Amino acid sequence: MKFSFQTCVIVLFASLIGVASCKKLDDEPERGEAALISRLYISFQDYQPNNSSIKNLFIVDPADTNSLDNIYQYLSPAKGGGPVIFDPNAKSIFQASSGTVAQDTFIQRIALDDIYGIPGGASGLGYRGFTNVRGLAYYSYAQQNGTSGSAVTNFLLAVTGGNMLYAVSRPEGKGGSTGGSKIIDKQISLGNINPSSLTLLKGNPDDKNEKWLLVGFNEEGTNKRSGFAVYKGLKQELIDKVRDTIVNSTAFPPAVKVYVKGKTGLGAVSYAPNKKLLAVTAGAEILFFNNPDGLFNGSGEKEIDADYAVGGSNTGLEQIGGVAIDDRIENGKFFYASDSKYGKVVRFKLTDQGDATPDLTKNYGTLLPNYIFLDAREKPDF
Repeated sequence: MKFSFQTCVIVLFASLIGVASCKKLDDEPERGEAALISRLYISFQDYQPNNSSIKNLFIVDPADTNSLDNIYQYLSPAKGGGPVIFDPNAKSIFQASSGTVAQDTFIQRIALDDIYGIPGGASGLGYRGFTNVRGLAYYSYAQQNGTSGSAVTNFLLAVTGGNMLYAVSRPEGKGGSTGGSKIIDKQISLGNINPSSLTLLKGNPDDKNEKWLLVGFNEEGTNKRSGFAVYKGLKQELIDKVRDTIVNSTAFPPAVKVYVKGKTGLGAVSYAPNKKLLAVTAGAEILFFNNPDGLFNGSGEKEIDADYAVGGSNTGLEQIGGVAIDDRIENGKFFYASDSKYGKVVRFKLTDQGDATPDLTKNYGTLLPNYIFLDAREKPDF
């Protein structure tokens, strides 16, 4: 059995007077079954200086039951919530500014406690290039460290509207009270690729270090086409070469460019390797692509069509900010989308296509949900 945030708070309070206690989210239930995690992070672009009543980060936990009402609200220092991700290795949320409300040169790292998954204090990773972040990703590189085991180096990756890719090594130890520590390890120019999203593909399944960087874009080149650029050799750029460098776009070009036929305004993405599915927002619809690892393999340039789309009047979506697929093999049944025009988050069944009706809808009144991220695990670390 898994407790909600509100239930945990009530039960924790009760435990102080000797009545009950709340279990960790990764504890084994009495029947010996693994606890499941389905936490939806919602980044709101709302921001008003010195107004603590406007919370710009919500966590829906769990998100896969018969309601989306189980919400924990948090006030992040981000000046209007933009891209948001979570990684269990970092035990942290990373949230950038929306870049549309106020100038903000920080990406916030918000640590979660490992008992209830509740966010604590935030540390700002500040750099002048972080004014318009379009996508975040978390990359871990593990290498053998003599006979003592393996050493892991973590990188926070960010792409910006300034046609740049930034890498921050060991982001958990930077920012905030550490002060003075160098934030950026490497800057990579993307040339005429103006990013609209960022994610990491599995790449080589036999080598977990060999991830492919997938960067979405719009209005590329003289034909102003929309699509994706695939960058390979990320390990060589971040590990093998000197980190304190600015890399020219010709030194790290995309291995593949994939253009999406007849589509513009590509936005946030969700990559689901277990489901062999990639979703990308495109205005009032969500495009789905089967077998993304095969689709983005190879070299050169090619054009593709979406395998199917979800959009139309029944969906209730018009200005989609984010999308998230539940990638669990056995328990992944849904995908989620946010709409900033109508201030809501909706949930669909993964089998839905076309002008589908949402399985659930949660309205947030005047608040404007922007990017979303789903942490869904069948064997959680915490």
